[in-house]
Amino acid sequence: MFRPFTTEEIAKALSHLKAVAVLDKADSINGAGGALYTDVTSSMYVNKKQVPMVNYIYGIGGRDTTSYEIEGVFNDLLEIVKTGKVENPYRYFGVRREEEK
Repeated sequence: MFRPFTTEEIAKALSHLKAVAVLDKADSINGAGGALYTDVTSSMYVNKKQVPMVNYIYGIGGRDTTSYEIEGVFNDLLEIVKTGKVENPYRYFGVRREEEK
């Protein structure tokens, strides 16, 4: 649970960062990322703070999360800081891919 969600405090805490990854344990049907991601991005927007952000959905189906996957998130953030671009803000990790079957 993350209610009440203190939008001003979240925006202030994140506003000095060069890039942010928000990890959600569940996807959402809204088409704009997981629940925590949409709350964080909304907080930043209404408080006029702009930081590149990406959303990762992980642990789908109870899958374990590995340190390798978390390292991948940090590497993605480093690339975002380096290029200044977020190609796709909605990402998944720890899901089976066709080539893994």
